Amino acid sequence: MRYFLIFFILFSLISARLVFAQDQCAISLKEAEDKYDLGRLYEIPELIQPCLEDGFTKEEKIRAYRLLTLTYLFLDYYEKADESYLELLTLSPEYNTNDEIDPVEIINHHNKFTTKPLFYITPVKIGFNFSFANVLLDYSLSQGLNGSEKYSSIPGFHIGFGGEMVIYGNFHLSAELFVSRKNLHLTDSHWDFYNTNLDINHTEFELPVMLKYNFFRGKINPFISGGVSPGYLFNASVRNIKGNYNIKSDIEGAPDEEFPVQPRPELNTSKMKNRFNYSLLFGGGINYKIGINYLVFEARYSIGMLNVTNEKNRWNIDQNFPSGRDLKFPPGHVDDDFKINNLSFLVGFVKPLYKPRKIK
Repeated sequence: MRYFLIFFILFSLISARLVFAQDQCAISLKEAEDKYDLGRLYEIPELIQPCLEDGFTKEEKIRAYRLLTLTYLFLDYYEKADESYLELLTLSPEYNTNDEIDPVEIINHHNKFTTKPLFYITPVKIGFNFSFANVLLDYSLSQGLNGSEKYSSIPGFHIGFGGEMVIYGNFHLSAELFVSRKNLHLTDSHWDFYNTNLDINHTEFELPVMLKYNFFRGKINPFISGGVSPGYLFNASVRNIKGNYNIKSDIEGAPDEEFPVQPRPELNTSKMKNRFNYSLLFGGGINYKIGINYLVFEARYSIGMLNVTNEKNRWNIDQNFPSGRDLKFPPGHVDDDFKINNLSFLVGFVKPLYKPRKIK
């Protein structure tokens, strides 16, 4: 209990001291502004400087650095004016002057500086996607002669991070690293005698590199983008494998009989896929400004450029490759040659790295 009282007393004394110091600094700032109005410029720095390190709130620091900049400009201390204004812009990267109330000296001085970011960091970007199979060659048992083989989309996901840099004007070069999951569902009917249903799942690393053009408009800033995305497949599987035989009844009016086949619920098919691939990317979206940062909302469409199936292992059913055998007997599935296109919707947080600097 005694230690708690000592701690409480010390905390109260420190808090009271800080509050007193802040009050004193607020008084000093007001006094400095009054001296500026009276033209007593040489007295201003010594009133302000002690509180710049510890004592002013952020808003008071901005007022103080503005006042110091004006003071040094009128005293012809241009290097010190530059230093003070850079400190102001560091605190408030989007600070702007007011043509109606600000002296022309600080308006002209402001135009010599820029805080435009050179880099933007996206610490997190997440979203969902829909995949579409672009079949190059059908290897199903019936070879799709009756149009029975159908691929449909199952929602997948993207999660990653990235960044971008200004290369010229509103053109930015971006690079990201994603973990993505792309899913397809396959329904295949072999001459109406045997049906196969399974989910195809591909999990991969993607490295999208894109050229972006930003339309800076204020609160809502649209952009368009295009580029290429190399990918590395680190896991592939088929899940929810189901099949059944359809036996037509010899008795007129009687229903057909179905004999379900229940193979293993999941098979790893990574060896049956090509590990490396790449896609062409096209997209667009908006950067929604929140304070000095952005929320990004983006849609992308990627066009797979290479066959995802490893042709050498398509028929492999030896004892060292059990998944190849289990996928063919009894499910009766043989991988087609196909590419994967993908539509993704993403949301992320973007932090501009402001760099106040004097324009050369």
